[in-house]
Amino acid sequence: MKTTSWIISFILIGLLGISMYLLYENMGIELPIIGTNQPVTFFPIEKNTQTNPEPIVPTTVKQFYPRMRFPQKSISYEFDSGCTSKKQDEVLRAFAELQSKTVLEFYPASTEAGIKITCSNLAPEPKLEGHFVAGEGGPTEIINTTLFAVILEGKISLFREEQCETPHIALHEILHALGFDHTTNPASILYPTLDCKQILDNVISEEIDNIYKIKGAPDLIITNVNATKTGRYLNFNIEISNQGLEKATGTILYVYADSNLAKEFDMEEIGLGTIKILKVENLRIASNTNKIVFSVDEKNNIEEIYEDNNRVELALLNQ
Repeated sequence: MKTTSWIISFILIGLLGISMYLLYENMGIELPIIGTNQPVTFFPIEKNTQTNPEPIVPTTVKQFYPRMRFPQKSISYEFDSGCTSKKQDEVLRAFAELQSKTVLEFYPASTEAGIKITCSNLAPEPKLEGHFVAGEGGPTEIINTTLFAVILEGKISLFREEQCETPHIALHEILHALGFDHTTNPASILYPTLDCKQILDNVISEEIDNIYKIKGAPDLIITNVNATKTGRYLNFNIEISNQGLEKATGTILYVYADSNLAKEFDMEEIGLGTIKILKVENLRIASNTNKIVFSVDEKNNIEEIYEDNNRVELALLNQ
């Protein structure tokens, strides 16, 4: 009888152990084992490998801010109703010259134009140094994405009638709207004082092509991440930045515990120059996990400037 009771007790203990294990595996219940549920911190072992763009060879042409450009090499424009057909023709000829000597393209748009053109017969008084009475131009809306100073909108204003056979005033101001400052070369169209002998020199054309050789696309990068694990549960904070030239849509974050996919997170749209922050608590993973991998757009569904800076690996220091 005693033997039977011992066998029954042994079976009950075994069943209890199996039940607790199944709960542990399938329901995420942590067992209160002393010394095993202290939080442990993961540290970086592999970071983003590409954080800087392709080198742009410096030239004598200055910009208002480094790496200043429109998102795309194809730029829209819109005329104000006050522009006469003569001034419109000057601007169009200036656009045509830029198109013939650079990779840039210009096209008309009725709304949300990249370059807005206004015209007036009344020039402002030249009270400030660098203030052009013949015309004015420059970027009016800029976003700093770290890699680029992205021009969302530029404006040019034409005041005086063109005195040269070529559209010097319009070309000068369009270059300002593209983000270029004055040059010290008197023979250049970007010299502060205009002269009909000045030209759109090769230095400017090459600099435009150099800046716009990088494709106009988003560029996602994990700018900050930290993670801790308590038993089977992972807590983490992550920041994903878009340092590119266009917004990123349909962004997916993949989280791996060792080689096992723990979960996918839909980060949706990440705007130009913005950072999206995700905080997750109690994500269930294997208790013996030694490495956590965060990967953005792993399947390359988003065409980016760089495809090799979307992954960060964290691991326990004692591994």
